[in-house]
Amino acid sequence: ASDYLTSYLNQASVKEALHVKSDVEWVDCSRTLRYKQSDGHNDMTPYYNYLIDGGFGLNILVYSGDDDDVCATIGTQSWIWDLGYEVSGRAWQDYTVSEQTAGYITKWANTKLAFATVHGAGHEVPTYKPDVALALFKMYLSGELTNA
Repeated sequence: ASDYLTSYLNQASVKEALHVKSDVEWVDCSRTLRYKQSDGHNDMTPYYNYLIDGGFGLNILVYSGDDDDVCATIGTQSWIWDLGYEVSGRAWQDYTVSEQTAGYITKWANTKLAFATVHGAGHEVPTYKPDVALALFKMYLSGELTNA
């Protein structure tokens, strides 16, 4: 599936639409920035708190495939709840795509933060469930996932 993604993202028309320089070649998991493997163990919650509380007005959607064996949904859920915000309404509100339950969404009060699960998706959600990923992206862009 990543071959399709690579081919798609390297098309001239797609690069132009995304404002990517024509000489840039898309590759999976680029090492251009040379991240340290140990960086994966750094606590990122202070950065999320800063982005949420800093007055930037950012809409933040974190999503996780419930079959992701790289970043398990329970781990993502854990650090999001550890941010310390109050859940808005009911946690784990189901959402549907093509009349099927596609996953669950939780929103937080007085923030523009939402967490969504994607049923049956692995680590790269758009590769496993492109229709659901597109639906989530549209909900994100429309502001449907935010409370503020």
